[in-house]
Amino acid sequence: MDYFEQLGVSRDASTVEIKKAYRKLANKYHPDKNSDSDVEDKFQLVKTAYDAIADPKKRALYLKSNYTIITDPREVADTFWNNALS
Repeated sequence: MDYFEQLGVSRDASTVEIKKAYRKLANKYHPDKNSDSDVEDKFQLVKTAYDAIADPKKRALYLKSNYTIITDPREVADTFWNNALS
């Protein structure tokens, strides 16, 4: 699952928005505040997502490794043909 989806924020969310979403979910799924059986797993997923995207450097690395932003279609075509012909 996508870390942004886990926290319920968009990919262009600010650090403040990410922190706010994390706090809301952390309060909801914290084992001390909720006694459901699967709360610990959900809390760990939220914490992992927050750790990965809260820091701008880590977020940039996560976005770069998981998503490709196509800015120029010619670049995609050139890459395809270079790989196909080599």
